[in-house]
Amino acid sequence: MKNLLLLLTITLTLSCCKKDDDQSTNPIDQLPPATQTGEQTFGCLINGEAFVPPSFGSNSPSAFYQFVNGAYTLGISASKGGGNELKSILLGALDVPNIIETNYLLKSEQSGNFIGKYLIGGGIISNSVTTDENPGTLIITNFDQDNFIISGSFEFTVIDNDGNEVHITDGRFDMNYTN
Repeated sequence: MKNLLLLLTITLTLSCCKKDDDQSTNPIDQLPPATQTGEQTFGCLINGEAFVPPSFGSNSPSAFYQFVNGAYTLGISASKGGGNELKSILLGALDVPNIIETNYLLKSEQSGNFIGKYLIGGGIISNSVTTDENPGTLIITNFDQDNFIISGSFEFTVIDNDGNEVHITDGRFDMNYTN
């Protein structure tokens, strides 16, 4: 009986203690889940560190998809921080065919291409964009034109103003878009 009481006391004591290791230190676990229901989420790793913008306010994720002058334009963006610490990720396309659920290359910034951009300080400190020589990927996993939802994943590597590689990996978004 004493052993049972001791075991019960230890079990209750341990279950009541809050462990500091309950929260994951793995950056990928800090990203929002990969959903496809218009949850207004966006996240990625920038050189292995979690980048998750706030869910509301001026830095919250936004998306648009418009048909203008005979071609489609796509813009998906999210920012975090402010001033010189402002970091932004932009995915987009100008003058492209109708978007479908498939894989796209993120290439140089020109008409007809999909692109990926990484900006620091609103682009004043660093403005890095994907290239034809080192393309990234954008995978549209859900494109619901009836409910205005676009979801997918992305990754790309760009060179910053100092010549350093910036690795954007494990990117995901699930957004309502405007048109």
